[in-house]
Amino acid sequence: MTTAKTSRQAGFSFIEILVVMGIISVLVSMVVVLIPNIQEKSRQTKSKDNVRNMITIMIGERTSKVSGGWPRYSGKNFVLSLIAHKKVSIKNSQNIEMFFSPGDSLYTMEDVDLDRYKDVTKSALKNDTDFHELTSYAGRRNSSNDREHVITPADEKDGVMIICDDDDGPLHHPDGIVAGYTNGAVRFMTWDDLELPEPEDARNPEPFLGDDSEHPQLVHLWGSN
Repeated sequence: MTTAKTSRQAGFSFIEILVVMGIISVLVSMVVVLIPNIQEKSRQTKSKDNVRNMITIMIGERTSKVSGGWPRYSGKNFVLSLIAHKKVSIKNSQNIEMFFSPGDSLYTMEDVDLDRYKDVTKSALKNDTDFHELTSYAGRRNSSNDREHVITPADEKDGVMIICDDDDGPLHHPDGIVAGYTNGAVRFMTWDDLELPEPEDARNPEPFLGDDSEHPQLVHLWGSN
């Protein structure tokens, strides 16, 4: 009798097993939700670092006695001016990582031909050569061909947007875009911040940059050349 009672006491009742299974289910559900959120926050942080580095270099070039202005190119050529002006060396492939958003599934460093960066020259950018696959980021339309978008002293004082996620292919971030400004600020802007509706299809969103944009600053940004 003593042995049988001890055996029953050592086991788990059906109710106890259900409770344990319920706890495990809750923990698994939390992990399923938390891990993607953590990964997305990491992508946003890395992308903001990329944009901050690019804008910091541009600000340094602009304030130097040699340059004295923002890149006079449009769209992605605005972003890639860092290579044409030899402010970023392409000899170190790690430097190229800065031009790609970790949330961009369409344009990635792994898929690009690194030799293409040798073609990124001032004359090529001025002639609007198409380098759209060489960066994930859209740039300000700031060339002589887009006079209505050229950065003015008033714009600069206000801190206008000059670099952001492109609108080619799937969204880089489902909740908004990473954006950088002339004053060096870099922010993650949600669709609510931008007062724009969330795209219905994150895999194939409607273009949110350029002339058809509903946001006044995004009108000046362009993902293509």
